[in-house]
Amino acid sequence: MSNPRRSFKYYQHLIRYLDKELIDSVPAKHDRLFCEVPETEDFYKNLYLDQIEVFDMGGAVKRRPGHEICNDCSQFHLSTLKIIDKDADVGVGKKLEEAFKDFFQTVLNRECPGATVERADLENMHNPDFVIKFEGTSIIWIEFKVIFRPFLKVSEKVSQDYECYSHSLTLDISNGKKLDNQRKLVVSNDIGENNCIYVYWYDLPCIKGIFWMPSKQVYQHQDNQVQYQRKIVEGDRNTQGKVRAAVNKIYLPLHEMNDFYSIISIIKAKI
Repeated sequence: MSNPRRSFKYYQHLIRYLDKELIDSVPAKHDRLFCEVPETEDFYKNLYLDQIEVFDMGGAVKRRPGHEICNDCSQFHLSTLKIIDKDADVGVGKKLEEAFKDFFQTVLNRECPGATVERADLENMHNPDFVIKFEGTSIIWIEFKVIFRPFLKVSEKVSQDYECYSHSLTLDISNGKKLDNQRKLVVSNDIGENNCIYVYWYDLPCIKGIFWMPSKQVYQHQDNQVQYQRKIVEGDRNTQGKVRAAVNKIYLPLHEMNDFYSIISIIKAKI
């Protein structure tokens, strides 16, 4: 069951849970990252909740607001190319994963006593990142993403129907066969498509929250979207000159995402 108000409150709890050292370590971060700002709740309503209804009625995605926050965002992300150390970026990503895991456990303790969240990719790197267990039984698998850099030119480069706030939920397709190998595991009897979700911690200068999509729906986008190959930049290659970064991508639509509290509802139903 969806609960937008509780979902938004839990997002606020999550960012309050972060320590300053972790926030400061994020490379190329915008100045509204992991911040509670007055406009956030309005953006959550206007750019997410209202757009779900528009999408359900067959309407087009709302154009980006285009006000001062948009101008500041564009100036920051487009004025100079951000050179990012991929190894350091991965390290920060792992720390954010652990912060989310610890936060999620506090939510489970409150909402679903006895349920636990554990890393699922230690034994098999192709597994989703996390698994929710209850009394030793795996009930929900979670592939987890953190996105805080908007693709400002997505409507120009990928599709005129896309907007930066609504289609920066990136899913990497290349960089080996990681997604394909994970998909094989998910659709197998070991996990099952109905038991796996893709969760996004989305923290742009405008829209912020925790959103998710069922794996089956994610794979439909993988099959049907035309992949976009971004420009290879400094830091994408290893010392041997081989591209190690994932440069082929698809972009999942925000208005097809579910809110955070509905994950809790699914877990409650399964236990």
